[in-house]
Amino acid sequence: MSIKDRFPRLLKSYRKLRDQILYLRRSKFLPQINRMIGPDVSIICSNCFAGRILQDLCRQYNTPTVGLVFWAPDYIEFLSNLEHYLKAEIIFTDKSKYPEGDEARNSWHHWYPIGLLDGKVEIHFLHYYSEKEAAEKWHRRAARVNLDNLFIIGMDQNLATEKEIKAFDRLPFKNKIYFSRYTTNCDSNVYMPEFANEKDGIGDPYKNGHLFYKHLVRHFNPYNIGAIN
Repeated sequence: MSIKDRFPRLLKSYRKLRDQILYLRRSKFLPQINRMIGPDVSIICSNCFAGRILQDLCRQYNTPTVGLVFWAPDYIEFLSNLEHYLKAEIIFTDKSKYPEGDEARNSWHHWYPIGLLDGKVEIHFLHYYSEKEAAEKWHRRAARVNLDNLFIIGMDQNLATEKEIKAFDRLPFKNKIYFSRYTTNCDSNVYMPEFANEKDGIGDPYKNGHLFYKHLVRHFNPYNIGAIN
């Protein structure tokens, strides 16, 4: 019997305390981020970080990139034809096209659906429990995206290389940022020394949200009201 099964109340209390501590770390950056990212901005991200920001700002999910993750090459493809893929059909599959993708799902704490947008862009719906739930929430939130007011976030994770950083930097979005372990000459790239020695990419944006917030406000001018608006 697992610790979760033996001590459910203790585990719940631990997680609640952990979440409170993590929120306190992030909270000092929230006034600046609230000024930087206007309420009409749709945040598109390669992982759950969009949801982290919107939750902290107490805003509606006006993006479908919540509770899920893309593999780096697929995220670049998704962004390269964003409007098309936001309207595309999701076809679910039993296997990832990446060996690492199957390993990730097998090691996750519950089964989750894997979908393909237009049969091409793979999405791992980490925090969903059925294909029906994943599809309904994706399409409902995708319909809310403000294509005229976007903030695009990329992360050095899930098979990302410097090739993806450079491809991301060439994308024609006004407001974009790419968090990475690398120093490059790309304007959108933000080097995070905290993860310089990591082999598999930068850290968890939920557990380390305060670090991402710190670099976010440093990259953009936090005193320019509506910098991303």
